[in-house]
Amino acid sequence: MNQPGSTENALEELERYVHDNNFEGYDPYDALNSPRLRDLHNKVMRLAMTVLFRRSPVNLRGLLGVAKGRNPKAIGLFLSGYSNLVAIGTPGNREKADELFTWLAENHSQGYSGQCWGYNFPWQNRDRLLPPGIPTVVNTAYIGHAMLDYHDVTGSTEAVTIARSACEFILRDLNIMEKEHGICFSYTPLERNIVHNANVLGASLLARVFSHTGEDELREMATRSIDFTLHYQHEDGRWDYLIDPGTGRTKDQTDWHQGFILDSLIHYIEGVRPDDPRYLEAIKKGTEFYSRQFTPAGQGYWRYPHLWPVNIHNQAQGLVTFCRMEPYVKGSQEHAKTIARWTIDHLRSPQGFFYYQKHRIGTNTIPYMRWSQAWMFYALSIMVRTEGEGGSP
Repeated sequence: MNQPGSTENALEELERYVHDNNFEGYDPYDALNSPRLRDLHNKVMRLAMTVLFRRSPVNLRGLLGVAKGRNPKAIGLFLSGYSNLVAIGTPGNREKADELFTWLAENHSQGYSGQCWGYNFPWQNRDRLLPPGIPTVVNTAYIGHAMLDYHDVTGSTEAVTIARSACEFILRDLNIMEKEHGICFSYTPLERNIVHNANVLGASLLARVFSHTGEDELREMATRSIDFTLHYQHEDGRWDYLIDPGTGRTKDQTDWHQGFILDSLIHYIEGVRPDDPRYLEAIKKGTEFYSRQFTPAGQGYWRYPHLWPVNIHNQAQGLVTFCRMEPYVKGSQEHAKTIARWTIDHLRSPQGFFYYQKHRIGTNTIPYMRWSQAWMFYALSIMVRTEGEGGSP
């Protein structure tokens, strides 16, 4: 019997919750799935409703007919999580991993050069409306990695084939900006933008698939993408969120996306095994800054240097990155344990799920499936696997 409040106990109870809900749930950004809102023609109103649903501590979705659903990215994170549990021999998880693998293989976006995945809702932000199902490089990279995680514990050749197919989407369907210091993959096929975490997430999948196929194109394009974003690393180790390709202005949004970039650099180094030491130097410098995004007690900053509210995504990403960083930056595993303890103590429901945000006064307890449960399931599974194997997964 695992001790109450332990990582293992938290993972067991979370697994029970998500399985009982059939991996279906709400999302912070799913307002436009409402039959009453999906046909809004006014961009300002669409954005206002999306922001209202995301910020409201009261769940408005039932009132406006938003149905729970399966989010492909969430299913990818769950697949990676179950693959971690299969790796350490936890009973009963192979069948669940098989089910999620099949669902992803059958539920990808159609009409692209390779298999790829989007969201199960329309997504309005300040710049554009993204229809449901339009694939993103972020979703596709995480699901591609999930396929390779599944392959690593089952030997599935179909999983490698799907991950390789996802590389075709990245290479052939995304817009690619070329600079003298490298290339940048666009976030979706509909945009021409520079978003650093999205760019290197694409590179991370190319690099990991290269380790399976040995194709020069995958290695070269991954390297050029990584080099692009490395060029923009600040002296203190951080990266801006994006660069406006027209004006050159940057958006300084310092949060969990720093962890995305560091994870991608790890995948690149482990997949390509470059001789150049600057990649490892970038990881060490980036990790030093990323450590500052958490208090000594393990509470993550909302957007550094602003502390509140505490977002579950920041907490989960901290667990993932610091668990994986231990071979490169000693002491990272202990940092992950500190973050885990704070998260379990402050953002976990007695019902086993994790809350969305904790404010200075009050907590948003809505149990979002992708944003909160999938990310924490993935993060806790990495912790349990790392501790069980005595090293990095």
